[in-house]
Amino acid sequence: MRSADDLATLVSAAASARGDRYTMDELGIPSLLLMERAALAVAHEIRERFAAGREIVVLCGPGNNGGDGLAAARQLRGWGVPARVHLCTERHNDVVAEQVRLARAMGVEVVQGLPSAPATASMVVVDALLGTGARGAPRGSIAEALAWLDAAPGPRVAIDIPSGVDPDSGAVPGIAARVALTVTMGRSKPGLHITPGRAQSGEVVVAEIGLVDAPADPEREAARLVSPWQVRRLVDGLRPGAHKGERGHVAVLGGSPGTVGAAVLAGASALRAGAGLVTLVVGDPGIDAAIVGQRPELMSQVREPGTSPAPAANVLIVGPGLTRASDRQDLETLWRGDPRPAVWDASALAEIPALADAPAGPRIITPHPGEAAALLLRLRGEGGGSRAIQADRRAVARALATATGAIAVLKGEGTLIDDGERLAIAVSGGPGLATAGSGDCLTGFLAALLARGLGPWEAACAGVHLHGIAGELAEGPGAVAMDIAGLAGRALAAAPEHPRWPRLRLG
Repeated sequence: MRSADDLATLVSAAASARGDRYTMDELGIPSLLLMERAALAVAHEIRERFAAGREIVVLCGPGNNGGDGLAAARQLRGWGVPARVHLCTERHNDVVAEQVRLARAMGVEVVQGLPSAPATASMVVVDALLGTGARGAPRGSIAEALAWLDAAPGPRVAIDIPSGVDPDSGAVPGIAARVALTVTMGRSKPGLHITPGRAQSGEVVVAEIGLVDAPADPEREAARLVSPWQVRRLVDGLRPGAHKGERGHVAVLGGSPGTVGAAVLAGASALRAGAGLVTLVVGDPGIDAAIVGQRPELMSQVREPGTSPAPAANVLIVGPGLTRASDRQDLETLWRGDPRPAVWDASALAEIPALADAPAGPRIITPHPGEAAALLLRLRGEGGGSRAIQADRRAVARALATATGAIAVLKGEGTLIDDGERLAIAVSGGPGLATAGSGDCLTGFLAALLARGLGPWEAACAGVHLHGIAGELAEGPGAVAMDIAGLAGRALAAAPEHPRWPRLRLG
């Protein structure tokens, strides 16, 4: 049986199809057997979670996803749970035709067309309309069925993926199902965890139905969830440090007059996440007193133009509160010339040169959607604002990484981490992060883990996850960014189990 950690592996629609073919054609497992196991997994989830006192209404499309829905209705009917099926297209494949015959033989009511009356709260509506092979906005009778489902006041369940959600990108180009539960087959799909698809999918259950990944599939490790168990192993492997010097020294280049708080938040977060020393490098001598007054644990120094900031530091944070143009005038040189690992954020993102001028050392960039749009427009001439960024976050994260040569951390619900070859998707985070300064806390978390010895990719994944956990712990009225910084210790010690982690179901 798979471990919870193993559920981190995600498969594209193409890789899923290759696994289907390998299991059936090479291993000889009959497709009807796989469908029966898939239906059992769906039926068990519905009966255990929603079925008490409710009727199950299954909306079926023309392909194998519809066949899964019919088979699930038959299983439920066999257990005494009232279930009926509505065939939402005039045409369907041979698999659906056979499942219709079997369902009717078991006493399941199978009706052509949508229900004539609106759904009620006493119904569980099952989306078995479109599978992972569908692309683009749903049209015609499928779109009509999704509109009927969208008005259903009771629980909704999707089989494999909510119809209308792209399984690889999470994009929602038109109407799409929004459900409380998605039961997906074999392995989870990236689109179930990437905004906006993440919001459509509800809880994700991975059904183990006997599918086997195609050997040496080149896409097998192309996308993964950030595993809380892997983060726990990384954190447990860090040396505690016999003295502060062994826990690393972070320098924060930030804090223009009027925005010193951002630099203080980044520095305080780095200390809370375990860095031994933090120095704020500022452009104005008058800021020193303000820093000491807010956080006496932080050191500070005035930056001299043309010099390397804080030479004793082994990791840099560049950008928090760096709003004055004169404070940013030589950042392009810093990107090209300073070999130390660095986290670039906020105003500093506007100074990153094109990839022809590759960074001198490891870089992590942490844009929110608006900053990502501006960065891609400047470096690649690609238009579109925040809405365009959110429409296909996976493509944007990859574009950011390839355009800059950095590890791109695209912030938002289900933060994405991409290094140009790999994609990781965070499960942690929530409304607690929707407060001014929370991004500055993230830079501090990332820099602390770099300073303590994690590699850039590991630090990016672990830092994003831990920042999300701290945000969850801070959720509630009045929570502010310094609360997130203060919760870094609890996040580092938190148990790895997470409510958004996919759950395994044996089908």
